Amino acid sequence: MRKIPWSGYITLAILIILFISSSMPYEEQSLKPGLSRYFNLDFVEAFRFISFDYHGEVSVEALGASGFVEFFIRKAAHLSIFIVLGFALVDLTVRLLRPYVLAGLFAYTLAITIAVFDEFHQIVTGGRTGLIQDVLLDGTGALIGIVLYRFIRRKRRAEQLIRLS
Repeated sequence: MRKIPWSGYITLAILIILFISSSMPYEEQSLKPGLSRYFNLDFVEAFRFISFDYHGEVSVEALGASGFVEFFIRKAAHLSIFIVLGFALVDLTVRLLRPYVLAGLFAYTLAITIAVFDEFHQIVTGGRTGLIQDVLLDGTGALIGIVLYRFIRRKRRAEQLIRLS
């Protein structure tokens, strides 16, 4: 019987985290009360000049200081969890598929598929919306993770070659 690599456990943990967080209504996940209560958000006033559309206006004026900070925390969470997922998925697939380009493409496709299903799951959850922008953000995170894996692997291989010579 083959041993499950670390990346298999990481992938499974991320899938569970995504499923649980997508099952929760927004009100249960809102960071705004805690941000307002525990942090001094006066610094956010310096960002009043920022305004853009992301399924509605994103600005300090439209969302308030805590909503504005929460938006960036949530999007950073999307990006970071998919960086880790992309890294783990490419580690899993590179063990099965050669060359690396094929493994990377498969891992990226799988990550995008997971992102689409995650957003769909949010659509069927009360008080949540699924956004194509989030799928694009998730895909960007996965791509960063895949490329990061490649750089680390290449660097390790070069170090091994140097030690052998």
